[in-house]
Amino acid sequence: MQAIAEFTLVVSDAEALTQPLYVNQQDTGVSIAGVQIEAQYRCQLPNGAQGYLLLTSYDCPFEESLEFSLLDDELGLVTTASLAREYASLLLYAHWPMAENRLRLHFYNQLVVDLVIEPRSYWFSLSPKLLLADVVAPQDDPHTKASMGALAQRFADASQSHDIHQK
Repeated sequence: MQAIAEFTLVVSDAEALTQPLYVNQQDTGVSIAGVQIEAQYRCQLPNGAQGYLLLTSYDCPFEESLEFSLLDDELGLVTTASLAREYASLLLYAHWPMAENRLRLHFYNQLVVDLVIEPRSYWFSLSPKLLLADVVAPQDDPHTKASMGALAQRFADASQSHDIHQK
């Protein structure tokens, strides 16, 4: 997976569930869920073709969720997935590729989830699906451990700053 910056959403109605997707300022003819792009990657699909993975959100305070859209190399929408949890804020802190088909997601509440692009289990098809998997022992991966430590330090610094201003 390779991070890119080619796509944009054109938000004409912030209340709409989907927005028109543009690539290099050209309309793709596709609308995807969300109002802002959090991340975008070039990736490889299970059939070996190149594709694109877009992470979007609705920018809704205290009800954050993340939407995932997988497009093929012709910019057709292949599949989607959502990550939302009841009574939980899922504000994305950091993300990075773990493999060509796996993206690690680290959220402000210290939740760590992997998004995996897998082939569907049909014997006649290599069409992809998106699988979300909780990372059970995130501290076992050095990059994830460092990200969790950096976020914890950020919280500690903010708390200390708040305490100083209260005095």
